[in-house]
Amino acid sequence: MFYKIINIIKINILNKKNKIILKKNKINNNIIKILIKLNIIKYVIKKNKNIIIYLNFFKKNKSIFKLKNIFKTSNIKIIKYKNIKKINKKNNILLLSTNKGLLTNYDAIKKKTGGILLLHIWN
Repeated sequence: MFYKIINIIKINILNKKNKIILKKNKINNNIIKILIKLNIIKYVIKKNKNIIIYLNFFKKNKSIFKLKNIFKTSNIKIIKYKNIKKINKKNNILLLSTNKGLLTNYDAIKKKTGGILLLHIWN
């Protein structure tokens, strides 16, 4: 699932490695598109059955972002649209699983929908 990708990215950020190799998958593709949009992933190369991901590091900050995987099958956190508007800050980005697909908190506000909280990203 998606949480494996997030954990792999977290480990590579801590070890300051910028190259990750994953298997092609629909779920992987959706999350990768969102992380590219959020400027966490620099670029992606697709080869045969694998995807090679290069993370985006900033020279001023030794690490890029702090990621927290919030999704647990035993403890699902559902956020309503009203609460997303309250949480919305410039330094915080939430990744939500909604009935309209995977969305960031900004996209969820535009589409006026809530969802299951998957990931919290902050500087």
